[in-house]
Amino acid sequence: MAAHHVENSHVDEIEESRPLLGLPTETEDSPDKPLIITHRTRSSWPWIHVVLLLLGLAIISDIGEDLFTAPRIRLFESIACTNYYSRHDPSLLDPDGSVPERFCKVDPVQSKVASVLGWQLFFDSIPAILLPVPYGYIADTYGRKWVLVFALTGYALTWASTLFFVGGLKLPLEYVWLSSLFSLIGGGGATGTTLLTTMVADVVPPEFRSTVFFYRFCTDQVADVFVPPIASYLMSQNVWIPLLLAVLFGGLAAMIALTLPETLPIAVPSPPNHVDDSVASGANDSESIDQSKHSSIKWKDKIQRARESFEFVTRDLTVLALVSSFFISKVGRQANNVLFQYASKKYNWTIAQAGLLISLRASVTITLFAVILPVIMNFAFSGLSPPSRDLWVGKASVILLVLGAFILFLSQTVFLMITGLIVFILGMGFVPIIRSLVTYLVESHHASNTSDIGRLYALISVMEGLGSLVAGPGMAWAFRLGMRLGDWWLGLPFGLAALLFLAVSIVVFSIRI
Repeated sequence: MAAHHVENSHVDEIEESRPLLGLPTETEDSPDKPLIITHRTRSSWPWIHVVLLLLGLAIISDIGEDLFTAPRIRLFESIACTNYYSRHDPSLLDPDGSVPERFCKVDPVQSKVASVLGWQLFFDSIPAILLPVPYGYIADTYGRKWVLVFALTGYALTWASTLFFVGGLKLPLEYVWLSSLFSLIGGGGATGTTLLTTMVADVVPPEFRSTVFFYRFCTDQVADVFVPPIASYLMSQNVWIPLLLAVLFGGLAAMIALTLPETLPIAVPSPPNHVDDSVASGANDSESIDQSKHSSIKWKDKIQRARESFEFVTRDLTVLALVSSFFISKVGRQANNVLFQYASKKYNWTIAQAGLLISLRASVTITLFAVILPVIMNFAFSGLSPPSRDLWVGKASVILLVLGAFILFLSQTVFLMITGLIVFILGMGFVPIIRSLVTYLVESHHASNTSDIGRLYALISVMEGLGSLVAGPGMAWAFRLGMRLGDWWLGLPFGLAALLFLAVSIVVFSIRI
């Protein structure tokens, strides 16, 4: 079953047995009729099968990411620690040149690691900003599948190159920043995540979309429950074991993507009396091309058409505010990037022990997305319209984000830290629920056209990329400043996050549906 539009949620269900490509030809319909995008896609699979394969693919990719995250931090810490003590106290070096981890929690080492990780996030964010829109356009025009395959391939190569630079070539830590260049292949992880979500939106009927989005984001956490303990054990044996396995799983995800069907909506002739803005824009584009077929198209015209392609955002202040909120919330959520270092430094945990917080975070997230939010959406708020329901849950979620981040900032004990983390995670429903809300609003403006959704998600990805661009060095700077101010201020990144989420709450509470 292909993704249905809100106003056509029950149409074409009896036609599932008919070939999706069995569309009217020019002999049956006038070629003058404009083409629009309907809810049918190029996939002949039942929509639930496509979703299950996409969710499985997401889990495989996330296994690789979880095998890479904490071990990468430990690898960087080990290299920075060895370099530090080689200059200041060579007597602490083991015969193999390494330094016991308990000596690596000193401020200079942690500051170096925070700086490398922060700037890595900065450089990773550049392709995440520049590439989702062009790749989103390609995906909207030519298809989703191959863009996803290339994105996953590029993502796996960023991991492999990181290990090659510091492990194979023994280059200084700063050279790992070059790994971001491989994100040019398909747009990297940002485009991959966008395409996975877009393909889900392509095939899922609107009445199920909020719930399926919950499960889509829930799958991001499935691997987080089971993999961190395994990664911690493997790190105790050799930090390179989980790192190499991560690259293997990243490559496997790219190969699985090759088996996916194409989900791009099919263009079919629209009724003569039903031509929406996007069709009119397309007709104008065709006329412009005809008129200038003997001369090159001016850059001004190209810019104008690009601007018109995003009018679905700029002409609606509600949509614009919601899309902008992804930037601010992304900066706040990036405080999680210093969680491992924060717990390791403040409570004298090893990186392997701090990595187990991923399992706690994932367990709460799965409960949130698989149980709490579906119950609230389908029962507690069942009498409300979909956008009103999404907005109410979004308001509650952003309040939890503010409270959780503030508790993490103030926490001086492990109990308070874990309490703040749980409250913070319970607010993570904000991202999928606001995404669902803005999807509904954009579709409601284009009742017969779903082609804007790919560009919408690409724009959201750009907003989050900009957030990461700011948050990478920003949160690293806040963590280093906290270390200089004293132990009580180590949670400073979470204090900044609380202020940012407070700003987001102002945006969300000002929206009227």
